[in-house]
Amino acid sequence: MIGCRVRNGTGRSGQDDGVKQRVKGILKQLTDIISGWDRTSAVVAGEASKIETFDPYFTIDLDVYHRGDLLPSNDRRDRLGNPAGFETSPVYPVDRFLQDDLPVSISYKDVSRINLLLARVEEQSWVFRRESTELLYRIQKGDVLYAKGKWFEEVRERLKTVPEGFWKELMEATRFSLDYYLSGIGAAVYRGDNLFYQLSASGFCRSLCSYVYAMNRQFEPTGRLLHEQIKRLETLPEEFLGRFESFIRPDAKLPPERKYEIAKLLAKSI
Repeated sequence: MIGCRVRNGTGRSGQDDGVKQRVKGILKQLTDIISGWDRTSAVVAGEASKIETFDPYFTIDLDVYHRGDLLPSNDRRDRLGNPAGFETSPVYPVDRFLQDDLPVSISYKDVSRINLLLARVEEQSWVFRRESTELLYRIQKGDVLYAKGKWFEEVRERLKTVPEGFWKELMEATRFSLDYYLSGIGAAVYRGDNLFYQLSASGFCRSLCSYVYAMNRQFEPTGRLLHEQIKRLETLPEEFLGRFESFIRPDAKLPPERKYEIAKLLAKSI
């Protein structure tokens, strides 16, 4: 959902100061409320909050790190002021609603889970197929709006000294996953199975991007920013960008058989 479109009277960025101030005001208002909850350890804004509001990828994006049990959804809704369109996931602790006609997404993360993930990184026991490194990216890159004590600061410091073995194991795991999905693409092309082709191609892209980020010793951004940011990485395999663009873009001149050949070249380049 898009809360606002700004076309005229804007600065270089395409978004006027009034809209930016609205976003900042909402971030402050929500932070003031959530930081008052007893179990809140940190409130961090994600990069989607910096995107221009007329972009469909924009949302006021908050990560709330908490200790112990999370407040029930009804209590959260009441304390947030019964915002319009409030909905929450029955599976993942995420609240979505409208605030001043702008979309808001609040994701709640238990401190104990973060500590466990950090231990896996430091012990080099990360399980790639179960989780990407996006959560670590969000911790590393987010704008800290509130922090109780030094826990969040210490977490960021620990992420500055990730063991080299972690990256090597991550590359090995992503390489294995990439080869698995590449085989799936080939099988789907041979069978003419369009659904399995799409599923395998999606897994191949994710594994390929994860490998390239690990090769650069960087955590992965959210999928919405992946295409834009992967181009900026310092080290990329030979002819990577051209082949990658050819693989992911819809093109009637590049049927699945040809895409499979491109995928094999991408896999071979790493």
